[in-house]
Amino acid sequence: MNSELLSLCYFLSFISAISGMKCYECNVWKAGYGNLCDQPRIRDNCFGCMKTETTIFMGYYKNTPRYSTIISRICANSRTIAFSHECQYYETVDGHSRRCYCNTDLCNSAFRVASSPLLPIVFPIVVALSFLLQ
Repeated sequence: MNSELLSLCYFLSFISAISGMKCYECNVWKAGYGNLCDQPRIRDNCFGCMKTETTIFMGYYKNTPRYSTIISRICANSRTIAFSHECQYYETVDGHSRRCYCNTDLCNSAFRVASSPLLPIVFPIVVALSFLLQ
């Protein structure tokens, strides 16, 4: 019974890796449909997640500079780009943009959640070792 349970856990860890990950998606408009980031949509079967934060300078109002910031969360559907946990910062004449890429479930949320990218690798090894040692 115990070895069957461990085998099932081992098998399920590979299924989740094959089926793709989940990402938040908001402020992405396709064919006239989209949603705001106060209630982001959860997309399945993503190959990576991305979060962009873009700030632009809008001019002055009563001698005070005014800025506008837009946040977008995106599900990447392409395998052509290798996603890892990294951020890139870009500056333009009128503002700046920060793009962060990640490759774990719901990693492009509003709050950073600490998780180990090694978990999908370590868990099957631990399960296999405990199976072999019995």
